[in-house]
Amino acid sequence: MTDTMWVVLAAVVLLPVGYYAVDVVQRRRLLARLRAAWGKEDALRKLDEDELTDIAHHYRQRQAVQPSLVPVDDTTWNDLDMDEVLRHIDASTSIVGSQALYALLREQGTPEEVLRQRAELAYAFEQEELRLKVQEALTAIGQQAFHGAWRYLFSGQFEHPRGAWIYPILALLPLTLALLGLISPVFLLLAAGAFLVNLVVYYRTQTTWKAEITSLRHLGAVLRCAQRLERINHPALADLRARIQAHNAPIRPIRFWLPLFGMQTVGDMALVLEYLRIFFMIDMLSMVSIVRIINRSMQDVRALYDLVGEADAMLSVAQYRQRVPGLCRPVFEKERGMRFTGLAHPLLKNAVPNDLVWTRNVLLSGANASGKSTFIKAVAVNAILAQTIGLCRATALTMCRGRVMTAMAVRDNLLGGESYFVVEIQSLRRILEAMDGRMVYGFIDEILRGTNTIERIAASSAVLDAIARRNALCMAA
Repeated sequence: MTDTMWVVLAAVVLLPVGYYAVDVVQRRRLLARLRAAWGKEDALRKLDEDELTDIAHHYRQRQAVQPSLVPVDDTTWNDLDMDEVLRHIDASTSIVGSQALYALLREQGTPEEVLRQRAELAYAFEQEELRLKVQEALTAIGQQAFHGAWRYLFSGQFEHPRGAWIYPILALLPLTLALLGLISPVFLLLAAGAFLVNLVVYYRTQTTWKAEITSLRHLGAVLRCAQRLERINHPALADLRARIQAHNAPIRPIRFWLPLFGMQTVGDMALVLEYLRIFFMIDMLSMVSIVRIINRSMQDVRALYDLVGEADAMLSVAQYRQRVPGLCRPVFEKERGMRFTGLAHPLLKNAVPNDLVWTRNVLLSGANASGKSTFIKAVAVNAILAQTIGLCRATALTMCRGRVMTAMAVRDNLLGGESYFVVEIQSLRRILEAMDGRMVYGFIDEILRGTNTIERIAASSAVLDAIARRNALCMAA
């Protein structure tokens, strides 16, 4: 063998070994980081306002296709500072987990059996080996918001470039001409020309279809994660694996294309890989094939997206239970009312715990800054947490299932031409309208303070009297 041949042979052998060694080191570092952060403040996502806005938009688009049974409406969500509650709980490994946790916190009608299954999964994640496998799979999705996948998951089908039939031809042409170059050098010049054509088509497609490619890469990462979760053989994941397997079956052909479309690398091989993707039109061929499969099985893709997100959200719940002392699982009963001991607001570190047996409407009174509003919010937030993630900050809590609605942080609508009083009336009206048949917990802070004293007393009495005749419990301050 010549020296050149030995160099080539050494490169062929050592390069894969080197990349494998780097991969092993990076994996060990990842697992060490995940292990060290578990159950600590460092694991929290700390979503900024833009990220929260994007997550909320994703939720609203989802609502149009998959509406909640008993949603936490926008007024209640804002009154109770639920964005802060989300930040306090969210330790998701991926952006999909944050989206799923947000959706869970806005659904008060989750069946008790589903709450029980989620609680069991969260408890199972206390096993380090299991949770590290799940977290490692989720890490590949990333935490980047603004992926825009809602456009295709909930608003329509993916599109792909027209004339997709040309891509296989463009992929084969340079290689064919290069092989013919062994016969005549002229074909090598033609092969170079064909590569230049592919180069133009590649970068033009990347620019024109940037939004679709970004969304598709995100969806591809989620679907690859679902495939990895399906391979984790653990009794605690049996139900999750069965559901993932059922929805993965119709999209099995996508397994070939996802690694090709999603392959990314850095370092010395990045440029080589980029040229290979251009030479063989890998991204275009993969994109067209993936889009066709997803459009054909969109319901299954949505289900897999939700299942992956739910698994990540339960990791957050498991960490929340580990990080915050004084949490309990609620007990649900048919009898109207709520009973709790040692209840405190989840966002307050040194909160004073309170006990209450709440079976009748309650009117709280007291001096300014005595904690009336804080107590009302503590009860409301814990009632939501009990019915969404199956945890609350109390020593014990027993309640009848019911929708939590509030009228607290009312503001006038200057641009809409609505006075403070009108906005207050509208806020109270939505609570009264929700009380037709379904159990409602109404929380009202400083009722009708936007009008004069005489009318305020008369109107407040009428509102509270109407609530007393409904299937509801009201706590007013």
